[in-house]
Amino acid sequence: MAVTFSGLSQSIIASMFGGSLSNKQEGFYIAGPNTNSNEAGVSFTDERAMQISSVWSCVRLLTETVGTLPLHVYERTATGRIEAEDHPVKDIFRVAPNAMMSPLAFREAMTAQLVLWGNAYAHIERNGNRIVAVTPLQAGCTTPKREANMITYHYSTDKGTHIFAQESILHLKGFGSDGIIGFSPLRYAAQTLGTTVATEQHAAHSFSSGGRPSGVLSMDRVLNDVQRNQLKAIYENVTASDGLWVLEGGVKFEPISIPPDDMQMLESRQFQLSEIARIFRVPSYLINDTEKSTSWGTGIEQQNIGFLTYSLRPYLVRWESAVNSQLFTRQEQKKYFVEHSVEGLLRADSQARSSFFSTMVQNGLFTRNEVRALENMPPIEGADKLTAQVNMAPLDKLGEAQPVPAPEPKSDINISMPEQKFTVNAPSVEVKTPDVLIKSDPPVVNVHIDPSSGSVERTVTAYDEKGFPKTVIERKV
Repeated sequence: MAVTFSGLSQSIIASMFGGSLSNKQEGFYIAGPNTNSNEAGVSFTDERAMQISSVWSCVRLLTETVGTLPLHVYERTATGRIEAEDHPVKDIFRVAPNAMMSPLAFREAMTAQLVLWGNAYAHIERNGNRIVAVTPLQAGCTTPKREANMITYHYSTDKGTHIFAQESILHLKGFGSDGIIGFSPLRYAAQTLGTTVATEQHAAHSFSSGGRPSGVLSMDRVLNDVQRNQLKAIYENVTASDGLWVLEGGVKFEPISIPPDDMQMLESRQFQLSEIARIFRVPSYLINDTEKSTSWGTGIEQQNIGFLTYSLRPYLVRWESAVNSQLFTRQEQKKYFVEHSVEGLLRADSQARSSFFSTMVQNGLFTRNEVRALENMPPIEGADKLTAQVNMAPLDKLGEAQPVPAPEPKSDINISMPEQKFTVNAPSVEVKTPDVLIKSDPPVVNVHIDPSSGSVERTVTAYDEKGFPKTVIERKV
């Protein structure tokens, strides 16, 4: 619920408190110095700062990259985690956070304020305990206030100041020293940004005047007021584009400003670009500053890993921490959590991905359908089980694999002796059995006669001195 104080100026309230980095016990918290003024004598706003090309590039890079990374809602289980199927927080980031914005627009707006102001705020609307909408607030118009162990948020509008309870605000906090509010890069980088703006203004003025430096006109005699005004009117608007200047009557021009090349204008602007990239912790090559720069590693994958680790990860963790602690109830925090998926940033070339996926599948870490999902391919039947290199058998069948039989030992049996004849009680069937030379037990001879076909099958089994059997089977028709 919001309380409105009509006629109360938020800026006046905030100006009553100092900008010290030390923690305060109570009162309003501000994100940095109370003014954007600087020694360059240039006053600027967030809109003016965004007109600096390097600021625009840094803010856009961080905002669009963080805003487009998938944010999943997971449910903890006894065996790990699964993606939550039905939870209102999932609808915020997958369907719509409010009636006016898409999930992408919402995340980009919040991230842009976090990058510029060091803080991002959104009003949480609930129906009972269920979240129904989350709407961003202007960071420059929002000020946290601490009273005892309670924090309220004061939001200034043209209709007055609205006061929100802590549980009604989603607050993304940047780097700070008190845990209540993040530092504003716009305020703490006022000197750097002011110098950049002043440099750009000087360059623009130099070009608008056709490169004409300011100076004085001198003469060898004293002029009256009329002559002085006439001379000023003649030469005041002369620019380099007017062609050749003609000075007559003893008039001499003496420049008093420093030419742009003497001021090292280009070098100064190049230095400011690196300074701004340093403020936002963005590698300068990612904003097309390739002068005197080298790539990290040998390819784009290593560059993306460096960018993800040192630039993006703090923003991703702040998003996850704020959502987990402020959009889930205390009881839900034991069961649900959110986490970004960053695999898209680490996507390597086709050969490297093929080698990685092959290793993961063969070692039972990925299923084939999980690999197909990462490659934006539809699942196939029978590819949801983890497999290993042992004949690519399912992991739950590895214990049933048959052992390889040991090689059959060599027998010391000789059954190539002359045959002996005997007659069995069968229709005209004569069976011959050999004399078997054996070093141990005598052989066993089995004869099977099929009366219907007249076939005879003789099996001779003998044992060598080590006890290993040797069987010879003969079949006659």
